[in-house]
Amino acid sequence: MRFLFTLLILFADFPQEMFSSYCSREVIDSVYADCRNSAVKEYPEDTEAGTDYLFADWAYGVSLTDLSKYCIDKALETKISDRTLKADCLSLASAVARLKGNLSSAINYAEQCLILDRESGNDEYISSSLNNIAGLYMTYGDASIARKYIDEAIAVELKLNRNDYLAIRYGVASEIYLKSGELQQAMEFANKALALDSLDGRWNKVAVRRSQKGGVLIEMGLDNEARAELEQAIPVFRQGNNLNSLAISLAQLGEIEFRSGDIQTAIDSYDECVKVCIETGNVYIESRVRKDLWQLYKDDSPKVALSHLERYIELQNILNSNDSAEMMQSFNVKYETLKKEQIIELQKHRFIYLSIALFLLVALAIVSVTLAIMRNKAARALEEKNAVLVKANLDKDRLLTIAKSNIPKEVISEIFSITSSTSVMPDVKLTKREMQVAELCVKGMINKEIADQLGISQRTVEVHKNNLYKKLGINNNIELMHYMRKVFGKL
Repeated sequence: MRFLFTLLILFADFPQEMFSSYCSREVIDSVYADCRNSAVKEYPEDTEAGTDYLFADWAYGVSLTDLSKYCIDKALETKISDRTLKADCLSLASAVARLKGNLSSAINYAEQCLILDRESGNDEYISSSLNNIAGLYMTYGDASIARKYIDEAIAVELKLNRNDYLAIRYGVASEIYLKSGELQQAMEFANKALALDSLDGRWNKVAVRRSQKGGVLIEMGLDNEARAELEQAIPVFRQGNNLNSLAISLAQLGEIEFRSGDIQTAIDSYDECVKVCIETGNVYIESRVRKDLWQLYKDDSPKVALSHLERYIELQNILNSNDSAEMMQSFNVKYETLKKEQIIELQKHRFIYLSIALFLLVALAIVSVTLAIMRNKAARALEEKNAVLVKANLDKDRLLTIAKSNIPKEVISEIFSITSSTSVMPDVKLTKREMQVAELCVKGMINKEIADQLGISQRTVEVHKNNLYKKLGINNNIELMHYMRKVFGKL
């Protein structure tokens, strides 16, 4: 009875709105109890974190994204002794953040997971993390870095001789090479992935490969061939309730019908895609589809077109606010770090002044107190100045990010007029080695290449990168590139 009462208290922590549209409280309680029983056996030293992880994994699998995020955040707030569990939590947190559109957080979680996997020396885990990071950098728009990660992942998988996972790596490689414009190479990877999954009878995966191949065919201008691949894949996604792949394929099919002039079929595909995106919380695909729906309706149904345009702008604002929130968090971390360092420095000086006061005259003690007050004022003035500069740069970057979305030209002009004034980022002192590592990161090198270039170990490279992230208040290479371009004109 006491154990059951404890479970009921734990269940009460879940906000009702995170699952009420999918299932009842009784179902949630039952699944959570099963997860706890499994965690007791699998993670005896980390039962609480293990329970939250297993439950978050279940919620993610049934598309309860908000509930999954809530639980995985709880797990990561707990001190976890099992390194494999910690890596699994980071991997799931990355997947959830990616689905929510928080790509900066997703990359940060995935890179932390890769560090743990490399330390473990487990090639299977390393391959998985490399694959995840490659996909994230591709989504972020940096195909060159994504290629290096996926190429390494494929090399690791070829040694492991696991055809099912090798097919996944080929599929991701196809999307990355498609993103970088290398269509023939993208098609080769798509065909390799399709062949491996077809050979082993993994029909759900075959549907995913057909969707990927359809994407390449669309870019090649072979719409009829692409339509044939997608029409075979979509029924499988519907039957298997693979909602994310279904949304992508419906968006692709709608794009083909839009170009061919079959407006009603395009609208039907897009409408179904929007419903799936709303159900899964996939703001990226929904934003893209809403833009096309606006184009389809603007001549014949201006009112409907306007509703899609308003939703498109709303989604763009959500995406941009997620990016801005990450940037604000980074700046806040840097600001708070500087503030703490200055406070520590002042405390050291105060201690010295008080020590001297014990051996000197009262007059010297008064002078010391006066100097401490002056230093306090100078430190506060510097903090205020840095805060203003950080906020100004953040606001300008957010406006410029919004200006890149498809919004009216007069709004873009107004944004550029607001951001035309110059401002200076707060100065942060970097060591010579940190500067070298930062410059090589900007060139797109991964840790192994940087280590070879500088004649140091990969672990030392990771230490320097972590120091850079801490000093600059950033989370990943993308934000490092942004800072170097902003301050030093690199890139």
